[in-house]
Amino acid sequence: MTPNEVPSTNKDSFYETQSIAVPERFEEFFTHFYYAANRTPYPVHKKLIPSFQTILVFNLGSKISISFDQTPSLDAPNSLILGPIKKTIDYTLSPGAEMLVANFKWDAFYRFFGQSLKSFNEFIHQPDDLVKEQCFADVWIQLKKAQSLTEKVNLLLDFSLPYLRARESNVAQVLAQNDALGTLKTVKKIAAESGYSERNIQLNYQKYLGFSDKELNRYQRFKKAIEFLSKANAPSRSIDWLEIVAKCGYYDQSQLIHDFNYFIRMSPSHFLKLQEDLCMTAL
Repeated sequence: MTPNEVPSTNKDSFYETQSIAVPERFEEFFTHFYYAANRTPYPVHKKLIPSFQTILVFNLGSKISISFDQTPSLDAPNSLILGPIKKTIDYTLSPGAEMLVANFKWDAFYRFFGQSLKSFNEFIHQPDDLVKEQCFADVWIQLKKAQSLTEKVNLLLDFSLPYLRARESNVAQVLAQNDALGTLKTVKKIAAESGYSERNIQLNYQKYLGFSDKELNRYQRFKKAIEFLSKANAPSRSIDWLEIVAKCGYYDQSQLIHDFNYFIRMSPSHFLKLQEDLCMTAL
């Protein structure tokens, strides 16, 4: 589910995917929206690469099956919350399946629902349970009736507005930007600059984001390797694994392989062969 993914339709294939940018006023809350529709006569199987984001999924068509880390598959209900996504999710869109996904950014899930999902295996079948209203069921009906993707996205943005609370003051220490790419400062550096204890900052990571800085740092190293491999994977170019190890901050090639097996249950070379079947969101 990359932000740069474009619709993919032609005479031979009618599996449509699209990433939709959010208006500027919503950029603090969502990285992007993702849409997929299976208009083929056969199931489409995909793998969602870890993003450490929490996502809100609306199932607008036929059956969508989801499997977490090789567990038995779950049939997605009309609306579903997943995250933070720390390991690969396998999902299958049956013929006629359609989904719209909102990708929450940093502490936006906490600001929307007033809590974070701290465990990868934690998921909510009915998001209405978190807001104590039936609003998600109602917006699902409206999304089903909407005629165009633009109408669906605008409807979801309008729906979100009343729930987007102001950021709590002490979350700024966690979200202090380290550079223009949006990576986070280490807990030790934030503590030195802010005067807060490292313990206090760690607790805020878990409270507002749903993961620790150590987990995030490991993921960002893996993410950098994924991006490097994706750009380097030209048919005429061989992969320099030692260069990737050095540029992405790994001790050696075995540590690189270990991270790939941990996050996506496959080796780096296997990842290169399966890129068409993989989706990736980005913080």
